[in-house]
Amino acid sequence: MKRLQAAVEVAVDPVALVDAINEAQAQRAAARAELKGAPAPAAVTDAEIHAMIDSLGDVGAKLKEADPGALTQLYGELGVGLLYEPKGRTVIATVSPRVVSACVRGGT
Repeated sequence: MKRLQAAVEVAVDPVALVDAINEAQAQRAAARAELKGAPAPAAVTDAEIHAMIDSLGDVGAKLKEADPGALTQLYGELGVGLLYEPKGRTVIATVSPRVVSACVRGGT
């Protein structure tokens, strides 16, 4: 409301804003309806997580046997970064998550 009042004060015609406001309200209502009708996210149990980890086998042993060049490529594809800190003799690992996203109503 304050923005509308400020716009009126600088001589913007409030009638010109009606279409934009109506469209924004319609988009908001559509988004709320879509969220209301969306299925609840599926929760993963601790047992399912442990089963996923177990299905990978002995990853540590496989990584020790792997070619360093192949590991570099794998880490790059996975978005894994390793930084060695000699002072504390530690390795700092970072991971960039893969994001799969879809725009609900298409791009604008």
